[in-house]
Amino acid sequence: MNAQAGLRGGTPDAAHGTKARCKQYATMLLIVATALAGCSSMHKTLVTSQGPAAIKGPIAQPVWKVGNEWAYRYESPSGTGTFVWRLDRIENLANERHYVITAGTREIFYRVADYGLTKETLDGKTVREISPSTWRWVAFPLSVGLSWDMKYVEARPNEQPENVERRCVAEGEEAVTVPAGTFATIRVVCNDTRSNSWVITVWYSPEVNHMVKDEYSMRTGGRGSRELLRFRLK
Repeated sequence: MNAQAGLRGGTPDAAHGTKARCKQYATMLLIVATALAGCSSMHKTLVTSQGPAAIKGPIAQPVWKVGNEWAYRYESPSGTGTFVWRLDRIENLANERHYVITAGTREIFYRVADYGLTKETLDGKTVREISPSTWRWVAFPLSVGLSWDMKYVEARPNEQPENVERRCVAEGEEAVTVPAGTFATIRVVCNDTRSNSWVITVWYSPEVNHMVKDEYSMRTGGRGSRELLRFRLK
């Protein structure tokens, strides 16, 4: 006699015992299923909390393209706001190719060869000029432990030219969350070696080809900061 026939032809007590065993078995299955669901939920939580992948190897110098944009929000003692840096064109300046970044009527000239800052204009007039254009807060290939030194003269209208000496160090990797998302970055700290004072800390992301965040000392006193809102790479 098979099991099905035995159940159909059994006594009420036997049937009750069988039903009880089935109920107990179903309860055990429910407990196991609940436990497995809990494990699955925990696994999902662990995966989402891992953050961006670690940076592998030195970061090569990126090639910016006309039309690239980086939008930031800023905060300083004088107020808060937003702005967009856009790569408007590539232009020769002093026989060297330069990226020209625009932000409204402001233009910033970075040497293509190494991203050294050469000058800054506002409404077509030079408001800052650096010679030689060695000042840069990022150097390539970038990796933790890299350091670089810079000496230059910075000139501004109606001010005496200033001799500047700075040293930047790529101190470590860090996952940084800003309005644009969470990014794997290398944290770079730059100091003025003449006055032994802090100048700027930058978090550079190879995914963005630019900084996602910075904090800096202001010439007028206090600190300022900027965070990435969004970006577009061509």
